[in-house]
Amino acid sequence: MADLMSIARSGVLAAQKQMGVTSNNIANVGTEGYNRQVAEQRTSESQFLAGQFLGTGTYVSDVKRIYNDYAQRELSLSISQHSQAQTSYSKLSELDQLFSVVGKAVPNSLNGLFENINNLADMPADLGVRENLLTSAGQLSAAFNSLGQELEGQVRQVNQQIDGVVDRVNAITTELAEINTQLQKIGGNDLQLLDQQDRLINELSEYVQVNVIPQEYGVKSVMAGGSVMLVAGETPMKLGLTAGDPVAHETRLTSSIGNQTSILGTNALGGQLQGLFDYRDQDLSAAINTLGVMALGVSDAFNQAQAQGFDLDGNVGQDLFTAINDPNLTTGRVAAYQHNAGGMTLGVEIDDTSALTGGRYELAFDGANYQLTDQYGTTTTLTTDPNDATRLMGPDGFSVRLNGASGPAVAGDKWALTPSAGAASGLDVVMNNPRHLAAAGYGLQTLSGSGEAQLLAVDRTDPSLPANGEVMTVQVDPTLGTFSVFDSQGNTLSTGAMSGNQISTLGFTLAVDPNTASGDQFSLDLSFGPGDNSNAVNMAGLATAKLMGNGNATLTDVYEGITTSVGGKTKAAGVALDSAEITKLQATERVQAESGVNLDEEAANLMRFQQAYQASARIMTVAKETFDTLFASVR
Repeated sequence: MADLMSIARSGVLAAQKQMGVTSNNIANVGTEGYNRQVAEQRTSESQFLAGQFLGTGTYVSDVKRIYNDYAQRELSLSISQHSQAQTSYSKLSELDQLFSVVGKAVPNSLNGLFENINNLADMPADLGVRENLLTSAGQLSAAFNSLGQELEGQVRQVNQQIDGVVDRVNAITTELAEINTQLQKIGGNDLQLLDQQDRLINELSEYVQVNVIPQEYGVKSVMAGGSVMLVAGETPMKLGLTAGDPVAHETRLTSSIGNQTSILGTNALGGQLQGLFDYRDQDLSAAINTLGVMALGVSDAFNQAQAQGFDLDGNVGQDLFTAINDPNLTTGRVAAYQHNAGGMTLGVEIDDTSALTGGRYELAFDGANYQLTDQYGTTTTLTTDPNDATRLMGPDGFSVRLNGASGPAVAGDKWALTPSAGAASGLDVVMNNPRHLAAAGYGLQTLSGSGEAQLLAVDRTDPSLPANGEVMTVQVDPTLGTFSVFDSQGNTLSTGAMSGNQISTLGFTLAVDPNTASGDQFSLDLSFGPGDNSNAVNMAGLATAKLMGNGNATLTDVYEGITTSVGGKTKAAGVALDSAEITKLQATERVQAESGVNLDEEAANLMRFQQAYQASARIMTVAKETFDTLFASVR
């Protein structure tokens, strides 16, 4: 009877544990990250009695969770890919919306400016029309400034998001290290701790792509991107951020353990961090730089047009917008690396806006030469301008100005060059008098030779200034540094010595470029009338002129190129997100199919174990009744 009672008791206890595990599964059906648990039930050791082995009951040997390491790894990877795709799509959508809402003021204002230029061509002497043109120029400038500042604000916003993600990653890694410590102490037997560990790893996968290294007792070391250790057993690593080098606002990721800190690469992080870094350093940077190219194109085109005409007082036209080589802009296009040992400072000067690419370059000094590397990895050795030892001629419409006042360059010095940096937010209208708009034109062209000339100034009060209708011929001899001016009949009007590359005589100042050779001739007609609109007509033609993209794009085309590029990237990111969502869903379903709680299955198990419990309890009742009967029979 004792054996029967013992067997019944073991069955009751086993069934009770089975019902407890099943009940726990049912209670946690809605718990995120919960892995279904099962009780492993075994038979007790047999007892040899009267020449036979008889069973002695059952017991629950262990409670385990249903866990597939491969499926969990696949889920973590899919979470990381989905988070990266979602971040990219979200940020690109914001950028697309920014250009669609705030940015549309740029092409609209440019069209408004051209409308007022057409009005100026119709009424060149009307001060009201001129005032409207200046107002529309200010609106265009404000539109560029606003969009440029919004884009720069996006950079700050992304940096704040990166900072928040880094803080959360550090909190997770600290908690994972604490869990590893607890698991180490208890031998990895706490299933709830293991579930919590997986939940944290899944959350960490949203921020970076994780690589889990299993160890004894459920302890897991975790790496980010396959190369950055985040948790080493019981020790958490600490991520941080430091100022960019050479561009300060392009913050860099660091890893610290103890007093040692190292700079991390961001090309293989994965997850949300990867999406944020890629957006800031690639998509957003490209949009800012290309918008800057357009702003430089606008400034250069209108300033050149102004220089090719006379204002309402008969003077050579002044700049309408900020000069493309304003000193504040040229120095802002260069960022020196922190390790530079030399004292050389640089400036980037724009020579040809149509050749600008909108890219970033790295300039390195090897002790003898300056090597320029573009964003595609193509390296060019820059040569010095034969006419200017402080100028290095660049390949894409810009040159580099050397300033060794603080010391020479040292081998190993490097600089980042962004020719269009700050152009959009720095565009401004520098003209404040509508009379200075150059609607009238003048005649200046090369008659012979390969040189070009530029009219710098005209003094209408100079009595020696030729009368309207007089077409002069200017001949130069740069070798001797002399010039001669002839009238239309070939009579000599003036001769003299050049001042550098400039000719000042007869009430005008003319500059010739370095390509001018001895004997080159230029025709010059300084005729002026307030009703002349020839230069305004030429200025109106800028609307359709192929001024950008090496002569293949208009000013408006540049903006449309930006919006098309951003829109295309956004659409591609949306497709990538859809694909990542499907992959994540499939991985989630695979984990749930194996580790998730099935209420129908658990309900069936609950009934089965309840019946087993009742049956074992009945055995105990039968054993007691039998035992009582035996005692009664011997009284």
